[in-house]
Amino acid sequence: MLEPVSMLVFGTWLVGGFVSGVSGIGGAMVAVPVAAMFIPMHELIPLSCILNVVMDGCIACMHVRHCSRSALLPMLIGSLPGALAGLLILQYVSGPVLQGGVGALLLYYVYWQCTLKVIQPHRESWGRGGAAGFGAGLLGTAISFDGPPIGAYGLYVGWQPRVFLGTLGVFFVIRGTMTCALQAGAGFYTQNVLDYAMFGVPATMLGTLVAFPVVRHINQENFRRVLMGIIVLAGAVCLIRSFV
Repeated sequence: MLEPVSMLVFGTWLVGGFVSGVSGIGGAMVAVPVAAMFIPMHELIPLSCILNVVMDGCIACMHVRHCSRSALLPMLIGSLPGALAGLLILQYVSGPVLQGGVGALLLYYVYWQCTLKVIQPHRESWGRGGAAGFGAGLLGTAISFDGPPIGAYGLYVGWQPRVFLGTLGVFFVIRGTMTCALQAGAGFYTQNVLDYAMFGVPATMLGTLVAFPVVRHINQENFRRVLMGIIVLAGAVCLIRSFV
């Protein structure tokens, strides 16, 4: 008999996979706050990291030929110390504080999306690429949200949509695999996490793959507005629950 929490994991990451398949990022930002109402943060974050690798793997397979290979190395080098710092945060910071951090980051992400104005693209650089990688490694390992730093860097250098999806997909798969190895070594992959992953993996793959044939028929601007509204609500819920 299927447990309600397992079905919740399936449903939330089905939606999360679809969101990432359409936009490249944002899937975990939708799924994690909902699942956080039922799953402890120290189980939810490692679970989300596993499912992010699956989600990003699907995206990378579709867009890998458009990946900016010159950007990968500095981002990956920067992500290693970031991941180690994020692991320390995950080990020693309490669940309510982690949930509050998730909520604060979600709200800031929406603020950034609404106020960002890119006047002209810039050249890729080792310094900024490494800094973006460090931020992605830290946030990805600590709270499973590695998208905003790399997304900001991609907008800064002016990647085209297919380059954006391909580069983020390949980077997130490599960086996420590194995070999963660190979390596994630290003992975060309990039996509960693995059981939930059995439901989340097929849901994530299905949601991501369903997005590909329909993405061309979706009004991206309307979709973005709805997504931003959902993320604001999710961030507010996380912040409120962190104080309860």
